[in-house]
Parts: sequence; C-alpha cells; structure tokens
Amino acid sequence: MKKILIFGLTSLLVLSSCTDSFLESSPTTQIPKEEFYNSEERITQGLIAAYAPLQWPDWAFGQYNPLQFVSDVMSDDARVGGGNAKDNEHLQRMRFFNATPVYVCDALWTVFYSGINRSNIVIQRIDDVPNLNPATKDRILAEAHTLRAYYYFWLWKLWGNVPYYDVNPSTPPFLVPQITADELYTKIIQDLDFALDGDKLPATVASNQIGRLTKAGAQMLRANTVMYQNDETRYAVVLKDMQAIIGTGLYDLTASFADIWEDKGEWNKESIFEVNYSDDLSGRSWGNPLATGGSVYPTLIGINSLKSPEFAGGWGFEPVEKALYDSYQEADQRKDGGILSFDQHKKEFPEASYDPRYDDTGFFNRKYLPRQGGNSKSAGDKDLNYRNNYRVYRFSETLLIASELLVRTGGSQTLADEYLNKVRGRAYNNTGNYKKVATLDNLLMENRLEFALEGHRFWDLVRFGKAEQVLGERGFTPNKKHLPIPQSEIDKAQGTLTQNPY
Repeated sequence: MKKILIFGLTSLLVLSSCTDSFLESSPTTQIPKEEFYNSEERITQGLIAAYAPLQWPDWAFGQYNPLQFVSDVMSDDARVGGGNAKDNEHLQRMRFFNATPVYVCDALWTVFYSGINRSNIVIQRIDDVPNLNPATKDRILAEAHTLRAYYYFWLWKLWGNVPYYDVNPSTPPFLVPQITADELYTKIIQDLDFALDGDKLPATVASNQIGRLTKAGAQMLRANTVMYQNDETRYAVVLKDMQAIIGTGLYDLTASFADIWEDKGEWNKESIFEVNYSDDLSGRSWGNPLATGGSVYPTLIGINSLKSPEFAGGWGFEPVEKALYDSYQEADQRKDGGILSFDQHKKEFPEASYDPRYDDTGFFNRKYLPRQGGNSKSAGDKDLNYRNNYRVYRFSETLLIASELLVRTGGSQTLADEYLNKVRGRAYNNTGNYKKVATLDNLLMENRLEFALEGHRFWDLVRFGKAEQVLGERGFTPNKKHLPIPQSEIDKAQGTLTQNPY
C-alpha cells in the first residue's frame, strides 16, 4: 500500500442554502466543520456542499476540463481546436496520448478529491445530528455514498491507481494509501451497494429538489462502473437494475432528439440525472469560479466570431470529426440534432458566418453550443454562466445497457433487440428499415451514434477492447488507459507514490 498527500484536502467547506432548484443558490460565508452539524438543516447544507463539485470540472483550479470534452478528445470523435497546438496543451497532449505529469487534466484530481472530502464529512458527521428522522438519515447517507462513488469513479477511470480514504485524515501531511484500480473498483461498488440496499433513495424528487440523486441515478452509476470493469460476476445485478428502471414507467424517450439539448429539454421524461447550471442569481465569476452558477463549456466550444440567429459565439474548441457526422444515415435525426454542420446551417441562414480556428472541421457539438440568450439572466461574467445542464444519464443509456447485458449473458435476444430498436426507433421516427439485431458490434456503434460528444466513446472503446485498433495510429497503447498522475501530487508524496506507466 502506497501513500500520497492529497492536494486540496484541507480546503474549507462552502455551504449553500436550498432555493427554487437544488444547487441553484448563493453560497453563504465559510464555516468550520466542528460542532456545526447539529440539525437536519445543517447536515443538508453539508450535503449540498458535497454536490457542489459536480459543477466544477468545466472550469476550476486554472484549467478547462468539461468531462464530455476531456473524454472525447481521447476518442475518434473530436479534436481540441482553440488557437493553436499549444492552446490548452494538456488536452492537446491527451488527444495524442503523450500527456505528461505536468500536462494533464490535474485540476480534476483536485475537484474530485474535494467532492470526496465533502462527502466524507456528511457521512462522518451525520450521527452528530440529534433526533434525525431515520428515513431522512438513510437518504442523506445514500446520497453522500453515491456522490463519493461518483467522484472516485472518475478518478478510477482517469488515473486508476489513486489514493483512497473514506475517513478524512486530520494530521499533516495527510498521507493516505494509494490502492490499485481493481481495489478502487471494489470500494466504489461497496458505496453503491450501500446506497442501493433497500429504499434509501427515492424514485422521484420534489420539483424544488431537482438535481438530487434518485435510485435510478445510483443504479446507472453502478451499471457504468460494472460495465467499465467488465465484471461478469455483477452483470445480473446491473441488468436487474436496468430492467427495474425500465419497469417503473417513470422514463421514456423524448420524440425530438434535438429538443433534449434545449432549455425545454432539461429534466425531461428521458433524463435520469443532470448536473444543474443556472444563469439566474449566479455568483460564479472568473474571480470565484467555484460559486454556484452557470457553465463555461458552451463558450469554450462555441463557434469563433459566429454570426447566427440561433447560436452565440465562443472560443472555437472541440471541432467535431467529419467522419462522425458521416457515420449517420440521412434519416437519423441524431445527425443534425446533435451535430451542427456549418454548411447545412448556412443553407438555413445564408447570413451566417464564422472565423475558423485551429484544426477546424466545419462541424460542431450542437448539443452544448451556446444558444442565443442562454446566459441572459446572468449579471456577472456571462461567458462563464450559460445555463446548459450537463446531461449525465439518459433513459436511452438504460435501454442500451440492458440490451448489451442480455447479449453478454446469453439472455433473451428478442428483448435485447427490443431495447436496441426502441432507441433506434426514436432516431428514425419509427419509420423505414431502422431495426437491427442486438450484437456487441451493433451496440458499440449505437452507443457512438446515440451519445456522440457526451463523453462516452473513448471509455466504450476501452471496455470493448477496441481502443488500440481504433486509436493506435494516434498513439494509444494499453498503458494509455490511465493518465500520468499529476506532478504536483508526485512532488508532495514524499517518494511514496507510484507513477502510472503511461
């Protein structure tokens, strides 16, 4: 067991009060941990603080790291773009699998350990709350365990062999064990099993709590974890989870794929979990990027010097590969519902124009492009405060995971085909010859088409064993599965941290 210093471990806790929508609130002053969690209101504030780092990856600690973008630059679907080959160099290097401990998405390390720290505080302090209703306690604990699992899930995928702690260390220099990726997988599953044992998490939440985890959200995280590990011993459990979500009748596919990505598509009938961003009452600014508010991701990938009645401009990152656009059939509404071909856009709006930036392809991530007026309520730094929610889990993913698990376990082929073709039926408006047989190759392709530019593709290539075949010419080898651990952490580890063989 190795040990490492956790950067950011001792950061102070910033609390928020709950208003119209969960996490859409203004932070109060910083407060000490000790002797604070003595009421339901205060432990709930601590829980909100544990949710807050979900919003940070797009811009925090001096780096842009939207999880969709970080994931997709390592895939065959998107480029980095920007001003030149050195612009956001950590992402440029990650794309060609020549990242270094200095040039890597190290801010995410701090973001996720901040979330772990906050989740641990809730778990450790909840017993200090007198007269807490047992059902309320169970729910808060389940949420905190799921959040901790989510933060470790991303550390696990990105770095694999990382420090693990479930009780916050209190004595400098805060050295804690480094464990292997397989050991961390077990820890993540233990947290999710705890959260999903019984009915701790609700099936739905009240309208003023949209953004809090539901049982389906935790089930989706457990399925993602098991599938990425290729843990055949757990397939039956997560297949049961997926079929339970399908069986609730609470979710269905939205008829118009393009509508999912508009304001009206947030928390629609297809949405299982989203990270809320809001331009209303936003406190987020360049001087205070960790405050609750909007997202900079739309600005980051917005089209440079754009003139368009539909979309606002941005900085020209994440140009989309033409090959991805061309992989769709013309009748597939996901083609233009998820990707903007500027040539097509100009046919609709002849006055539209833009100035290409580095590695431009003429294709853009329509799902998260900044909409005109998408930050209109922000009185602060508007580039940082678009209200586009991050869609984490959609019902279509539930259907495709269930289909894949039936194929992998030798289950009903008829049912596997039904789940796959429900997703394809929406894509083709249930017309034409859209049906396919659920095979692993067909499901891998369907995942690409359905979740393009949502950060799925690279991880799917890895878990399907296709990454070297598809990405080998760009530098991927099996050692590239895990990124190099940030140099800042190596330096503070006092010689106790083993670097990944990237």
